[in-house]
Amino acid sequence: MRHADLPERWKIKVREYLTATGETNYENLSCHHFPTDSLVRINFEDGSTAEFKYAFVIKAPEWQELAVFTEHCGYHLFRLYDELDLIVYRSGRDTSAS
Repeated sequence: MRHADLPERWKIKVREYLTATGETNYENLSCHHFPTDSLVRINFEDGSTAEFKYAFVIKAPEWQELAVFTEHCGYHLFRLYDELDLIVYRSGRDTSAS
């Protein structure tokens, strides 16, 4: 999905994320928001996987959701649950906590 298609609650989360990183233009994401050395991998309980390059993750446990924001492939919302295995790599290091 595109930014305009995000539910309003997620647009607020994106603003909070950008504000926390010191951004002054927090209405839209641009290419410099997406780490060029990142890889996000999600392993689902049924053995399925999803993998995204140039991406970052925002978790929203209060909604049992997480969002993966990619530079080239849109934004993706997933249900957050205990068995979900989320791995975020940056420059060859695992920087995630499931």
